[in-house]
Amino acid sequence: MKKLFAIAAALFCMMGVSFADEAADLFKPKEDTLTRTIVPTDQHVTNKTASVKIEYTPYTDEAIIYYTVMAVSFDQGEAMNTCLECLQDFQVQNGYYKYTFMRKDKSSIYKDENNIKWALYREFVKFIR
Repeated sequence: MKKLFAIAAALFCMMGVSFADEAADLFKPKEDTLTRTIVPTDQHVTNKTASVKIEYTPYTDEAIIYYTVMAVSFDQGEAMNTCLECLQDFQVQNGYYKYTFMRKDKSSIYKDENNIKWALYREFVKFIR
């Protein structure tokens, strides 16, 4: 019985040592998993009511770009071209090689608290280093 207990204790100690984190790993800075909201300085918009916003997650190198404009003056071609220009600027600024689209772009119309209709165009992008 004592031998069985000694063997079990030895196996338990070996398992603890093999799965323990190294001291250097404990003091490493944690990965940045937060999503950042970035407003580009040069938005490449021609419409005065339009705005561009990028939600960027550095940990996964993914971004969602939002193009918002009043629904009356929404043009999907203009929205797509504006988003592409902003994405190319972002790609150069952050040192990415290229980007790919993760899924099809989406557009929707909504009303704000003042009953004004707005159009929202979104693109989902994965950046590659």
